Amino acid sequence: MTTYTALSNRIRSATTREELAKREEQLDRHYHAGTITAAELSRLDRIIMDRIFFILDTIRTNPTLTAP
Repeated sequence: MTTYTALSNRIRSATTREELAKREEQLDRHYHAGTITAAELSRLDRIIMDRIFFILDTIRTNPTLTAP
């Protein structure tokens, strides 16, 4: 499994904004360490943004859930 794939899977399994914030920090560390490229960083960051919007939309459409 590549670093990109592992990070992508971790992002997709996150269920709260806090978990996504941790994943974003991981992305920065991997990028600065040279284990992912700028293009991969950009794609992974886009996945994080999509997950954030999904989580917020889920909360908005289901008022019984509370924001993390």
